[in-house]
Amino acid sequence: MIRIAMLLLLAAFAWSEVIEASYKIEYGVFGKVGASDALLETNATSYHIEVVGEATGFAKVLTGGRKERYISTGKVIDGRLVPEKFIKSRIRRNKRSDKYFIFDHEKKVVYAKKRVYENGKLVSDGKPNPLPYYAKDDLFTLYFNIFDQLKKLPVGSYRFHAVGGDRKDGAVDIVIPDAKTLKKLKKRLKSDGFYFIAIIHQKIFASKEGALYIVADDDGVAKKALLKDVIMFGDIVGKLVKKRVSDR
Repeated sequence: MIRIAMLLLLAAFAWSEVIEASYKIEYGVFGKVGASDALLETNATSYHIEVVGEATGFAKVLTGGRKERYISTGKVIDGRLVPEKFIKSRIRRNKRSDKYFIFDHEKKVVYAKKRVYENGKLVSDGKPNPLPYYAKDDLFTLYFNIFDQLKKLPVGSYRFHAVGGDRKDGAVDIVIPDAKTLKKLKKRLKSDGFYFIAIIHQKIFASKEGALYIVADDDGVAKKALLKDVIMFGDIVGKLVKKRVSDR
């Protein structure tokens, strides 16, 4: 119920200087089990994206107060978001682990390193190691950089690459649904907008490939996102509850 917050960011924002969005996460018969807040800030030369997700209610007790934070920072070059650093943080009880991905676009290498804290003290500081692949995007910047293109694509499946996708090569598949699939999605999500499917090829919540069904509004903000058939209790659904667009 937490990691879906990161996937929501695949379709969370349109281009603007400051966009904030809040989501609630529901899981089958359990109802609301999580919440997430997301932020995008851009100016002429740089950007900052941050999303925080946490378990709520009974799920918070079961997960030991689990909380996750994802941060992407970098430059804006010719209207394109170019990541320099992508960070994944997970907090549970008194332990926090941070995984850093550092982009060296000139050498076409992405380095990964991990730090672990217990009771606020650093207990492990790993060395940076290159990933087995290079990708010019992370999951967040990929969406920003291809969203306009997605809306123009015909029905079919399209492969991209980003840090945060398939662990072997960063593969991310975007599917533009056919009429039959689109009809089923509209019946399930009951929302107007642009429908597509994002597959990041990771086993999330016992879902085989991490396939997320998304409907976005005209601005590109995700209104709903669905992760189907998780374990035995049903679907995980993320719903937009608040959106704010402003200049700073």
